Amino acid sequence: MKVKKLFGTFFVMLFFMAFAHSQEKTITGTITDQGGMPLPGVNIVVEGTANGTQSDFDGNYTINASEGQVLVFTYLGQRTVQRTIGGQSTIDIQMEEDASQLEEVVVIGYGNQEERKIIQNVGIVKEEAIENLQVVSADQLLQGQSAGTQIVNASGVLGSAAVIRVRGVNSINSGSQPLIVIDGVPITDTEGNTLNRGGNTDINPLSYVNPNDIESLTVLKDAGATSIYGSRGANGVVLITTKKGRRNSKAQLTLDISTQFSESTDVPDILSADEFRQWKSEIATIQNGTLTTPEDLGLGAIGSGGTDWLEGVQRTGISQNYNLGVRGGGEKTSYFFGLDFQDAQGFVIGNDQQRTGARINIDSDVTNWLKAGMNLGITNNRLARVFVENEIDAPFTTAFLQSPVVRAFDDEGNFLQSGSFIPNIFARVALDDRELKTFRVIGNAFTEITPFEGLTWRSEFGMDWLSVEETTREAEFNTPGGLGQVVSVREERWLTNQTLNYTPNLGEDHSLNILLGLNYEETLRTRLNVSSTGFLTDGLRNLGSGSTPSVLNGDRFPSRLFGLFSRASYDYKGRYLVEGSLRRDGSSRFGVNNRFGYFWSVAAGWIISDESFMDDVSFVDYLSLRASIGTVGNDRLGTFPSLGLFNAGAFGDYNGESGVVPNQPPNPDLKWEESETLDIGLKSTFLNGRLNFNMSYFKKTTSDLLLNQVLPPQTGLRFISRNIGELENKGWEFDVSSINVLTEDFEWRTSFNITTIENTITQLNEDAATDAQGRKIIDGPIQRAIEGESLNNFFLIRYVGINSQTGDAEWLDVNGNITTTPNSGDRVVTGSPLPDFSGGMTNSFRFKDFDLSVLMNYSYGNDVVIDGLRFADGADAIGGIVNVRKQNLNIWRQPGDNAFLPSPNSSTFNPFNQRSTQQQLDASYLRVKNVTLGYNMPEQALEKLGGLFSGIRFYATATNLFTLKKDEMKGIDPEVTDDIDPRFQGESFFTAPQAKSYLIGARLTF
Repeated sequence: MKVKKLFGTFFVMLFFMAFAHSQEKTITGTITDQGGMPLPGVNIVVEGTANGTQSDFDGNYTINASEGQVLVFTYLGQRTVQRTIGGQSTIDIQMEEDASQLEEVVVIGYGNQEERKIIQNVGIVKEEAIENLQVVSADQLLQGQSAGTQIVNASGVLGSAAVIRVRGVNSINSGSQPLIVIDGVPITDTEGNTLNRGGNTDINPLSYVNPNDIESLTVLKDAGATSIYGSRGANGVVLITTKKGRRNSKAQLTLDISTQFSESTDVPDILSADEFRQWKSEIATIQNGTLTTPEDLGLGAIGSGGTDWLEGVQRTGISQNYNLGVRGGGEKTSYFFGLDFQDAQGFVIGNDQQRTGARINIDSDVTNWLKAGMNLGITNNRLARVFVENEIDAPFTTAFLQSPVVRAFDDEGNFLQSGSFIPNIFARVALDDRELKTFRVIGNAFTEITPFEGLTWRSEFGMDWLSVEETTREAEFNTPGGLGQVVSVREERWLTNQTLNYTPNLGEDHSLNILLGLNYEETLRTRLNVSSTGFLTDGLRNLGSGSTPSVLNGDRFPSRLFGLFSRASYDYKGRYLVEGSLRRDGSSRFGVNNRFGYFWSVAAGWIISDESFMDDVSFVDYLSLRASIGTVGNDRLGTFPSLGLFNAGAFGDYNGESGVVPNQPPNPDLKWEESETLDIGLKSTFLNGRLNFNMSYFKKTTSDLLLNQVLPPQTGLRFISRNIGELENKGWEFDVSSINVLTEDFEWRTSFNITTIENTITQLNEDAATDAQGRKIIDGPIQRAIEGESLNNFFLIRYVGINSQTGDAEWLDVNGNITTTPNSGDRVVTGSPLPDFSGGMTNSFRFKDFDLSVLMNYSYGNDVVIDGLRFADGADAIGGIVNVRKQNLNIWRQPGDNAFLPSPNSSTFNPFNQRSTQQQLDASYLRVKNVTLGYNMPEQALEKLGGLFSGIRFYATATNLFTLKKDEMKGIDPEVTDDIDPRFQGESFFTAPQAKSYLIGARLTF
């Protein structure tokens, strides 16, 4: 069926392209400003069509159109001009300045602001930067497009959450993901809504908004922008604005159809069955001193077959995507309706997804003083789940570990048991069911009342309603007796925002805007986890059919937030800008003694280019300086972090009687983590908009870090959560964009951004563990946080290599001396998963009716620890029954050998694969993230279709097309991490890599 759909799409495209040639009328002209100077970059479109162009450096333009059609000329800061085409072929235009249209309006917290006057540090990704990107989820629209925003797609498994960091890691134990706000509704992204087995398996919160419905994204970064969100703004805020209707515009219908093929980006080379037999035989022969055959080792004879498990868990995924959008409006009402359907097949077996969504956005001027509207998005998702990594049911993990001599099927094609704790993953995927069903409604309704000019009262009522049901049914073959389990989660958030916006008339030179607001949110999360075992047959699917049902847990987590906020913005002559904000938050998550907190910011800006002494500097269009300082909070402490909690039921069983046992001690002083940010920036535009350059320096200090303080054993409790600790992030951000070439037929634009961040733990609690040097630490098996150093330090034994003369593996002890017997005391700081710098670059080209966009993202100076290499390298992992990479064929045999593995007779042979820097790799990379080639059918070709279409676009997109990386990363995706928890960033255990995909599609506009 999918193949038929693919060919259907292909022939439709060929049909429309057959009409690409016909006669047309060419209109030319010159566009000048009010002073008679040529205006480059003026947008010219044929009204109601997708046919458009821009004026070149000399103000000249050429466009094809028909008599009776209307040309629309638009330019920033100039009045829009319309001209109806008659018999003439030349139309010259002189534009006039329009003070009311000097700048585009940008969405900020609880309002909008002219981009020219923004003194907050925000990253803006506009519609033109994303409208032609074809992505799976909205986070991919941000990747590489906003300085200071780093996004790591944790794996290539469909539905897995991405790691999003705005200006680095800002917490240790609390969440570090930014607050996501969709059309004014802060959405929930609670962890633990699923079984959560096998790495980062929480749901991606941005998978609930259709990327095709998004109009723009704004990343709030400094305190001047985020303090209006108070106790939730410490990790930054991502504002997503969905598409709205257009006033005085006839209905425009857009149908977008595409087909996508996906495969793995890169996987390691591992041994085939016969290579494994020969390798194990050679090792045993060297160790025993006599010939040892594979049959002697129970591995079967050479040529007796086996299974390519890694090849078997991969496939070519085929996906279909359909998007329908209708937008338009009359004099008083505008609307946007959207429908989407995605039938996606991942490149990992058993991983499929069906997503259906609908959106309705309406706003209307009911009277001259009342405006009303709504924004509503509904999503239904069915995901056939597979685990990401470090789990025997995770396809990639099991495929790497499983011995290649183990057969998956008997001679009749029936599944075979593997004979070890590592299962037959083909049987697990084929016979077991794991389905995650989610239904989500995100939306709000609003009214705006303007009793008199300058004062607006906006009243919003919103909701984020999430229903999650995960069903697991394991077959008798995989789990004797069978197993059924259901996790059901409901998370309901209701909110209201009430704001008063006052803009008094203070004369021509003064401008003042005052915002007063109230925010109330109430969230209830319930979770039920039930299971059953002892099924008579696999045909009985319901939990009630099991002989031993049990309720594993049933929980209820309510929380409330009440906030009062204000913001005042003032400017003098549009040149000297000041702004301040204040918010008071009360949250049920905080301790009773710290129930309320205050968050504030002040900012100032100076538009230098408006000064008289800049009048003769003709190449500078715009130049401004800004600075801000303020505080924000992080309330991701859990639901009941300050309360004394008890475990009941089975946990409190006492001699067969029900009871309770203490689980968490109370802490009435618990409060939010607080961040103070200093931000200084410069924004500039040169050469009539041809070059833009922005620069920012920031320093963010997070205090009152939530850490776990160890309690004395006699308390019966392990630890208590307290606010003790301090973390600092500081760095630079640079944005550059340019129009490199602009002619009638050819255009080339470039945008580039780079960010550097230095992360330091400046203080840990007095009861923290200490190392041999007396430094306070938070220790882990791979990483160690050290006071005075970065939060993320790989803390490992340093691996040197194989001594070519002795055949021994060698490491360094803590003092830097060669040793063959290292121990845990020889661990030192060896690197960090945090990059020295990261960013992205986009190049956009247009040649006549063709366009090409190339988006790249990069990261430099960061390492990853592929912990799975402890099993995929060396011969003794888990008793020597697992497969290994092909590098392991290079065994030391005689002096002078430059080998990968030590001599099998060396005392270092068995401990060779212990955890060390051997698994730490340089993960610097440059990735061609998205390449899109498009063709827009010209007006004359559309006319041949009888006027049915106002625009037709064909496109092809490649994602993760190519990655430039170090040789040591061959077979390993550098852009993976196994958890969104900041303490484990840059770690992986056979994590499924990113998908490389190829997509073709058509966009039809009626």
